[in-house]
Amino acid sequence: MKSKITRRMKIIWMMILIGFCAIEFPGILIVGKMARPFIFGLPFLYAYMIFWWLYLCIVIYLAYRENWGRSPR
Repeated sequence: MKSKITRRMKIIWMMILIGFCAIEFPGILIVGKMARPFIFGLPFLYAYMIFWWLYLCIVIYLAYRENWGRSPR
């Protein structure tokens, strides 16, 4: 039996992959040390991590609402 993956689920998987890649990107340590940048009063590295954490929380919530929250039939 083939599992049916919809276009929307493919988009959600891509969004999750982008979020994980952005969090694990090692180049952020180089950029984060330049000239003490601040975003909303937070050091750049903290603001960057909080942004991607919120992004992933929203994407996973959307995935849950889309299909992952339903019990298998």
